[in-house]
Amino acid sequence: MESNVSGGARHPPSTGSHTTDTEPASNLPTEERTGLYGTSPAMQRVRRLVALYARSTASTVVVHGETGTGKELVARALHRLGPRAPRPFVAANVAALPENLAESVLFGHERGAFTGAYGRHRGLFEAADRGTLFLDEVAELTLPMQARLLRVLETGEIRALGSEHTREVSVRLVVATHTPLVPLVSLGVMRADLYFRLNGLVITIPALRERIEDIEGIAMTLLARNAREIGARRLAPEAVKALSNYGWPGNVRQLGNVLLRAAAHTAREVLSARDVSDALVAEPRASFHITEGATIETIRGVLKAHGGRISPSARILGMARSTLRERIRRHAIVLEP
Repeated sequence: MESNVSGGARHPPSTGSHTTDTEPASNLPTEERTGLYGTSPAMQRVRRLVALYARSTASTVVVHGETGTGKELVARALHRLGPRAPRPFVAANVAALPENLAESVLFGHERGAFTGAYGRHRGLFEAADRGTLFLDEVAELTLPMQARLLRVLETGEIRALGSEHTREVSVRLVVATHTPLVPLVSLGVMRADLYFRLNGLVITIPALRERIEDIEGIAMTLLARNAREIGARRLAPEAVKALSNYGWPGNVRQLGNVLLRAAAHTAREVLSARDVSDALVAEPRASFHITEGATIETIRGVLKAHGGRISPSARILGMARSTLRERIRRHAIVLEP
């Protein structure tokens, strides 16, 4: 999965020799260069893969992660750190494309191709020529559109709607999905041939609950980034613990919204645990998370990240090992190897 896979684009920029699976830490892109913050082993691996895949000759990359984990940030980092950086980066959410306009938006149309087509229109592939095209929620494409996409990836050519001619394009395609693609193939929602064409280089972004140790650093980064709007703010240690005890189904995006809300409700520079808890009340299942402490989702995520080991998981969760074992028994949490 981490080897270079070439194909699709007719005229890829020269990228030199193949990348390797090992990279000195000093050569890895920094948090600032990628926009991907966190010192956890999981996020270090993500940044390592971004560095490797950015220089790869592969024409497609799949980015998988829950809503709010930063899939577009990964796509932009792949573009910015690779040889296509001087060329365009074009992004689109497939789920937002009207079904009857998807073909025109992606591949363009000629004048008169349909009612209302008063002139020639460049599609996203043509706009991203020699650069990178990011398609979020790619599984939302209809099966016929998936077939069109596969054809473009295999030939490196697009045909605008209403045109009799094809046009060569060289595009690195980065696709994202919040749902694993394999079950979608089994359900018939995604074409198997498209899945096999896309599924070469894959980057999986961990959920925030799976890297609790990153929450404090990410929160401070978000507060500093919004200092002009909300003023200089810091987190009390108890506030950090309150943030760490919530499961974050909306991940980093949700964390940013909660911090903005907490800051808006007080003039104090240091945000307290009460400020955080009050800001979480309106969030999904917030009352259970606040009163119960570490959630089932959080415990499961931390245990998974640490291979089911009790001691490091308890340390990250800020609880005694006996307490963690009791929670595992009470909620019948399965320890995955």
